[in-house]
Amino acid sequence: MKRFLIAVAALLVAAGFAAPSFAQLATPKLTADEAFIRELSASGIFEIQAAYIALQKSNNEEVRQFAKKMAEDHSAADAKLKETLAQANLKEPEIKIDGPRLQKLDYLKVADRDFDRQYIQSEREAHRDTVKLLENYIQRGDNAQLKQFATNLLPTIKHHLEMADTLRPRESARR
Repeated sequence: MKRFLIAVAALLVAAGFAAPSFAQLATPKLTADEAFIRELSASGIFEIQAAYIALQKSNNEEVRQFAKKMAEDHSAADAKLKETLAQANLKEPEIKIDGPRLQKLDYLKVADRDFDRQYIQSEREAHRDTVKLLENYIQRGDNAQLKQFATNLLPTIKHHLEMADTLRPRESARR
């Protein structure tokens, strides 16, 4: 009987009939605007936190200048997003950094000689993802004020990506 139940459960899972997890049941579906705001905000928080880690750990002056610029620009973008949300009468969502970003931050915190390389790589990836996010919202988004915000922010994020692409790591970091 036990084997039969295991076999039935395996067939149901294979057929896609698995019961939804509690998280799936408890998480309300986000609108496209809410998903965009959450993703962009989480990205900004990641950028700021990664920049502060870089300012503490890197001996590479170019990396330190880049990190300072990231902290300043992403803090300003977050403030402008909050202003845009208020003007558009949109609720500011609770923002949490997702698991992959938390893992990257944790890795940056413990990275040693390869810190600059890891930081630069994470910045390239993050800015590529943000460019795609902004371009997608500009093309498909519903809220005119958020679309204008995304349109205004896009050149800055593309410039950040260009800056990250020119950075070269050194094998030294503060410990």
